[in-house]
Amino acid sequence: MSDALERIAELLPASWRLDERPGKHDRRFDAFVELVGPNETRVPFVAEVRRSGTVSTSLLISALRELNRVSGLPVLHLSDYIGPALRDALTSEGFSFADATGWVRLTSAEPLVLLTGQGAARSPRTPRTSAVTRLNGIAGNRIIRALATADLPVGVRGLAGLAGVSPGSVSKLLITLASEGIIDRGENGTVDAVRRRALLRRWTSDYSFATANSSVGYFIAPRGLDRTLARLADQDDVAITGSAAARRLLPESLTSVVPMRLLAIYAARPAELVSALGLIEADPTTANVVIARPLDPEILAPPDEDDLATAPLPLVMADLLTLAGRSDAEAEQLMDAFLTADEKHAEERR
Repeated sequence: MSDALERIAELLPASWRLDERPGKHDRRFDAFVELVGPNETRVPFVAEVRRSGTVSTSLLISALRELNRVSGLPVLHLSDYIGPALRDALTSEGFSFADATGWVRLTSAEPLVLLTGQGAARSPRTPRTSAVTRLNGIAGNRIIRALATADLPVGVRGLAGLAGVSPGSVSKLLITLASEGIIDRGENGTVDAVRRRALLRRWTSDYSFATANSSVGYFIAPRGLDRTLARLADQDDVAITGSAAARRLLPESLTSVVPMRLLAIYAARPAELVSALGLIEADPTTANVVIARPLDPEILAPPDEDDLATAPLPLVMADLLTLAGRSDAEAEQLMDAFLTADEKHAEERR
């Protein structure tokens, strides 16, 4: 708690100070914190202290609501780390927060106060934990894809089976996701809720199409994207992602929000595909085709029907979020179409 309070104190103007006393005489809260300004203007908060990942976001929010109700004071959540999903949840509820890495948001209506600070992009790894902090390997790729589409609740071994990785790899990654408020876990370790938008955005803080995959090349299709896309159906060991995949995955009732300007392709043998399609090498700013050898060859598995393969939905969304142009708008459209219903269902389950 002291580290989080220090981050608050560092942001205060010189004429302000922070006073804190433990909640020894009132066990309903962990501490009583005041911002003290000129002329002894005081802004009080009751503080709730929790280590990251020790309680689900839904239970934490419920506890903070109750603390606000019984104390009649603004609530300040203090932690070692508060991830983006939890920061969003706390902000939407009007709760203040601070963590040891520097994430701070303190608000008060009377007197009017807004104090903000920016901390670490991901949960710090300590020597006492085996948590995974970077989500850019094959195992992480597979686990996130499985987690983004799995029926919940799901246990470590069940998720490992879906992802085709070891239970140990799953356990390490879930520690990180729980600590950042992206998933909620039950007492027996099952994943009971996944904030899928937050999961995909956390993934793309470490993953991008251009850096995670190999043999990335940029080209111009001299005969146009539609003809190039049609010719892909005759090629082996390829899969489309990005805009072309999004158009296939969207419900028939929806039209893509932007024109397709970039054809993104995964291929086992990029050089051979470039030759077969008659593509012309270009730089990233002028190219309308990008080809890469996938980090995970598993995505090139033959489709169920005699048709061009499409990369898995979570990977398509991640690629859209990291490809050039306005592909992030298409990613948002896909998330609206496929994730909103899941998130509402997860909220109902909690």
